[in-house]
Amino acid sequence: MKKRKLKIKNIILLLLIPIIIIFLFNTIYPKLSLLNNLIISQKANIDYDTLTSLTEMSKEDSRINKIIKNIDAYPSELLEMLSRNPDMTDYALDYLNKKGEVTSDNIGEVIKGKFPLLLQYDERWGYGIYGDNVIAINGCGPTVLTMVIAGLTGRNDITPYDIAAFSEREGYYQEEGTSWLLFTEGIKQYGITGENIPLSESIINENLIQGHPIICSMRKGTFTTTGHFILLTGVKDGKYIVNDPNSRERSNTLYSYDEISYQIKNIWSFHLDT
Repeated sequence: MKKRKLKIKNIILLLLIPIIIIFLFNTIYPKLSLLNNLIISQKANIDYDTLTSLTEMSKEDSRINKIIKNIDAYPSELLEMLSRNPDMTDYALDYLNKKGEVTSDNIGEVIKGKFPLLLQYDERWGYGIYGDNVIAINGCGPTVLTMVIAGLTGRNDITPYDIAAFSEREGYYQEEGTSWLLFTEGIKQYGITGENIPLSESIINENLIQGHPIICSMRKGTFTTTGHFILLTGVKDGKYIVNDPNSRERSNTLYSYDEISYQIKNIWSFHLDT
């Protein structure tokens, strides 16, 4: 009888062991993971939330682990951008080997009157240097201006890198980023007039209907955590078509005036010189 009871106890114990192990794993492992992320983020001087987001992304795309393992070799700005935009994964994976490289002297096919979506992290020019960092990080201004030039003139031989180099050479790149003067003074170089317009729904609509694209300098909000430039290219269903040089996803979304107006610091309209 005693042997039978002992046998039952052993069976119960064997059944309990995996349950206890699973419980401890589910309880302790997440805390260890959080602690590990905290240690890594402090060591690499990056935002803890950024590292946590990258860790979550790695569960869907194991290639992100290569970036996490070498995290201290990447600019914190690039890691933060990647954490909010998985579309940048290929760019980030090649960053360490390709930084400084520019591999194209054109932006591809262009149709005059249509404004192509160009991305600052496009590998053809996104590794090029602009100021103190790469175009993928610093180059939203040159990239939106390239879209303006392409759509108004039909030229495809001017790239974001070309505009970045021009901007830096002519003094339009400053410590805080691209000077707004690039959109009014610098743009004259390309036979285009850029002018400040009031933040008004009717004025914006009128310009877009006339085929005049509009660059917006954005505050922290939907499009950025710091500062950013986007391009309004038209109106559809009463909302604005947006070319965001830092996001395919946001560029595929229509925005109402009320959704973006409070985030706009300044706006410029562009048209060919007459």
